[in-house]
Amino acid sequence: MMNTNKVVASLADKMSASIGHRADLEIGDVRKIDGKTAHFLLAFASDRPPTSADLNEFFLKRYNAQVVPYAATAKVWLDHKVVTVVAGILNITREYEDIKRSKMVPVIAGYSYLDVPMQETYAVQERGGKKVLVKKVKDDIMAIVSARKAAMQDATFSTPATKTFAHLAKASGLMRFLADPEKGDMVRCMNDDKTFDGEVLSSSDEEVKVKSSEGGSVTIPKQAVLEVLKKGSDSQADRLKAQEDYYSKAYGSPEYGKELVRGK
Repeated sequence: MMNTNKVVASLADKMSASIGHRADLEIGDVRKIDGKTAHFLLAFASDRPPTSADLNEFFLKRYNAQVVPYAATAKVWLDHKVVTVVAGILNITREYEDIKRSKMVPVIAGYSYLDVPMQETYAVQERGGKKVLVKKVKDDIMAIVSARKAAMQDATFSTPATKTFAHLAKASGLMRFLADPEKGDMVRCMNDDKTFDGEVLSSSDEEVKVKSSEGGSVTIPKQAVLEVLKKGSDSQADRLKAQEDYYSKAYGSPEYGKELVRGK
């Protein structure tokens, strides 16, 4: 019997070699983090996981260099043939000295400036101990994604239900806790275009407060939690497991103990 999956994978490899980029990459799902960044889930058919160069090429072509992936956030889920990665609207920076060189007009002196010929506003930020100008982004990343989808009549958003964050959460251990991280959980997060690992100090319906492993704490939207690395000892999952074990021993039936705690 013909192995359809191997045939598809082989065809994808041949197409990629002939056209110069990964033809098998498809957008399965997108989760908004904030106005300028989102968490993408890409499906692939080849037996060869996509590289950072593959991801860069994919986003470059799909979004005309408007949206770029953050390679450090990429994670391959080989069993599911998907890769998750955070991407954001291209963040253009210029030297602080451009204020004088380009004769920029102050919007708020010392904080933001307007490049009159380009009609672009730049904010003053400090990066690596040096002042730089960062272009203010008006676009919303999901608007860019939606517009591109409509323009292409995007068939790649019609991928199977198994290529979504919801399915990945159900099928991948700790990922099932992604939507509701709890106090004590160790998580990987995104903030100010950077990833960091930390411990959840508190969690509400919309936000989580996370203590960074490098010190300090920050409050971020729940969508900025990219991965649950380890459940805390006081997590709901542990409490449910403890209750399940208690009733299993009390009634002499693990099946009945599980049913009492978690339902049928």
